[in-house]
Amino acid sequence: MKKAIVLAAGNGVRMNSNIFKVMHEIGGRPIIKEILYTLEQMKLDEIAFVISKEMSVIQEAVKPYKIFIQEQALGTAHATLAAADMIAPFDGTCFILFGDHPLFTKETLEKTQKVCEEGTDVVVIGFEPDNPGCYGRLLINDGELNAIVEFKDATMEQRRIRLCNSGVMCVNGRVLLELLKQVKNQTASGEFYLTDIVGIAKKKGLKVGYILGDKEEVAGINSRKELAEAEKVFQKRKRLFFMERGVTLKDPETTYFSFDTQIEKDVVVEPCVFFGTGVYVEKGALIPAFSRLKDKRVRGKNEN
Repeated sequence: MKKAIVLAAGNGVRMNSNIFKVMHEIGGRPIIKEILYTLEQMKLDEIAFVISKEMSVIQEAVKPYKIFIQEQALGTAHATLAAADMIAPFDGTCFILFGDHPLFTKETLEKTQKVCEEGTDVVVIGFEPDNPGCYGRLLINDGELNAIVEFKDATMEQRRIRLCNSGVMCVNGRVLLELLKQVKNQTASGEFYLTDIVGIAKKKGLKVGYILGDKEEVAGINSRKELAEAEKVFQKRKRLFFMERGVTLKDPETTYFSFDTQIEKDVVVEPCVFFGTGVYVEKGALIPAFSRLKDKRVRGKNEN
């Protein structure tokens, strides 16, 4: 069995918004649906979301997938335990991800999953950002991951470590529930940290490891600035995708796509074009500069 739990109960105070953080959009669709799309490409057996009880709009957005409610905001391990019914010991792997991390690629997640399937009980995706800031740090000894320490609980020496925690891990389904139940709230915030299962697993003699992810794809979204940065990454990927498939972008940096934009080859897109949702462009068409399209099929040059 291959499963995934997406933690999406955070309100996102730093967004300064009446909209839940994971319902803000990149590429014309909610953040939560972007990560769901990636998980759907992986052909998992089960996908579930952990939300708080007032988040019916998120529940509606991810139908028909399972929903679990975190009754109190007591940390990431506590949130994952809300899905205890789903993670009763089973043969297989389970991803634990955050709903505000929409840029992970299918390739990176599948690589992580493979390491877990090959015998590593807990696999963490780490990365090395330009500015480690307040990220949790991965504590490595002789090339092995021993623990993850949250920034607020880290010593000054640990804060100088550049290898950081992305927040995503893949865990052996036979041990996940047991590890979560052993997490204590002896932390600076009084929360139950999911990251503590790394140290617990290590003490139990289980195999723990990590892979390095790209610093762009591991980025979480907690503010409007980070939302804008995620949009830039999304657009960069889309531009490259279309150019590699035979589309000419006269000025890629001023061309903006939606998640469902479809363009056939030999299309020329002039500068300053915005593709809203529901656009299909046929082979050979020319999209004039300063166009804004939505819910439209553009005929190719050989069409009547």
